[in-house]
Amino acid sequence: MKEIHQRRLVMVPAPFEGHIPSMMNLASYLSSQGFSISIVQTQFNFKDLSPNFPDLNFFTINDGLSESDLKSLGLLEFILRLNSVCEPLLKEFLTIHDDVDFIIYDEFVYFPRRVAEDLNLPKMVFSASSAATSISRCVLMDNQAKGLLPPQEARSQLEEMVPEFHPFRFKDLPVTAYGSMERLMILYENVSNRSPSSGIIHNSSNCLESSFISSAQEKWRVPVYPVGPLHMFNSAGSCPSLYDEEKNCLEWLEKQETNSAIYISMGSLAMTQEIEALEMAMGLVQSNQPFLWVIRPGSIIGQESLDFLPEQFRQTVAEGRGFVVKWAPQKEVLRHRAVGGFWNHCGWNSCLESISSGVPMICMPYSGDQRVNARLMSHVWRTAIEIEGELERGIVEKAVMRLIVDHEGVEMRTRAIGLKEEVEASVRIGGSSYSSLNSLIHRIMSLTSSRSSLSKNIK
Repeated sequence: MKEIHQRRLVMVPAPFEGHIPSMMNLASYLSSQGFSISIVQTQFNFKDLSPNFPDLNFFTINDGLSESDLKSLGLLEFILRLNSVCEPLLKEFLTIHDDVDFIIYDEFVYFPRRVAEDLNLPKMVFSASSAATSISRCVLMDNQAKGLLPPQEARSQLEEMVPEFHPFRFKDLPVTAYGSMERLMILYENVSNRSPSSGIIHNSSNCLESSFISSAQEKWRVPVYPVGPLHMFNSAGSCPSLYDEEKNCLEWLEKQETNSAIYISMGSLAMTQEIEALEMAMGLVQSNQPFLWVIRPGSIIGQESLDFLPEQFRQTVAEGRGFVVKWAPQKEVLRHRAVGGFWNHCGWNSCLESISSGVPMICMPYSGDQRVNARLMSHVWRTAIEIEGELERGIVEKAVMRLIVDHEGVEMRTRAIGLKEEVEASVRIGGSSYSSLNSLIHRIMSLTSSRSSLSKNIK
């Protein structure tokens, strides 16, 4: 074990709510196995994680970017800028700290790749997305390059199946609402550049995505390690949210009947139009089901408060059938017996948390990988209803009733519980994700041993 402690890993998470927890859970697990872990954070979106992970070392690179830069540039352009700015800063850091043996970096902060190549450091890319999403980006780029991608306004063509990518339609490919197709292709080319890597780590499981994991291994010709869901490993650390969680919603859930409440959270980035929020509010009122609704401050375009919502909705909340918070302790909420369904945009973390809790979903994808995940949930695992088109209160009411009350929802819940049991088995000793984590550790040890031997020979 003493030999392992000499292996120093640098891990670079992407500075976004949907990316940090899974990377930190992996870091915590590797630390528990004896590796020395240094986390390199960007100044943008900085949150002090050291109290939650006392065994890890933390360093910050001053990228000079702010929330106002994100708003002015847009998310897509901001990510490209972040990578450009941080590359020389990381190189300077690693030149000073020259005892680093290995780098693991999030696929969306790809700047460590070139730095590692320049410094001859072995590296792996970490994906907080599904394996299906990784493949879908390549499918999108290929179709775009060949001129086969239907325009976004050609609705009938977008409904067609993508050749050799069953069961996905053209409309399910991960286009973005945050920038142009041209800039998206530049980002995806960088994100998908994995061949020089020593491996790909996915926060996923063979029991969920065996065919897509095999496709990834075949495409990039490097080992793929499906080690998720990482939050389910007991030794993994607890990563605090970038937002303050309101735990009083758990007290409200205690007052609700089993499987009766719908939990609504649209994630950390998506913005909601005022009319959509209004229709959602009235649909929840009309469903007559208890609801817990997360509404981030500023997430409803043009509204800084909830005063615009109808009196009928506010009365429903006042009477106790509804509860609204700015942010919720999501994993605890999903594990609560009262929660019968989860309405969200279908980010991968939310999908994994829903699956591992045995809770069926209503998916309303907004952008990027959410479209891919929604198709997985609704047509591969069949544990979700997908909402498409404009949101209207009657649609909201019907979807909630289908999931919480109708027999269709009961069947989806049964399949969700079955999937939960498979995932639980995968993270136990001998399970596929547990074994993949062990294989990852041995691979890192092998690569760093070779590097250590080479260094000794040079000296």
